Amino acid sequence: MKVTKEAQAQARRLMRLCIGADGLLQEDTVRRVAATIAEQKPRNYLGILSALTELVRLEVARHTATITSAIALTPAEQQPIRAKLDAKTPGLRYVWKVDASLIGGFTVKVGDDVTDASIRSRIDRLSSLSL
Repeated sequence: MKVTKEAQAQARRLMRLCIGADGLLQEDTVRRVAATIAEQKPRNYLGILSALTELVRLEVARHTATITSAIALTPAEQQPIRAKLDAKTPGLRYVWKVDASLIGGFTVKVGDDVTDASIRSRIDRLSSLSL
């Protein structure tokens, strides 16, 4: 669905209402705003809801840290990673995954930023240099 510039602007204004004083997305406010739009059905309401949904998705991704490691990390091993990420970006939600193909190390993805400290990436870099 093509979203008009007007709908995008309205969605951005609504999104600003959904961000709390702490800078975090307020889920209950998002629900109320979406329900009100769906109930009142203003002009181009589907475009507004579509744009708002995309903005919410991006905001959630920006505050979600996905840590993938070769083996499951214990809470004691997770703590230093959490501390470092919390110092950089407070209010993160953590998702811990295991991917044995990493061989060792881990990758961290927060929003669009990816930090790759895995053995697999080092081997890939070395093999591309030797070719």
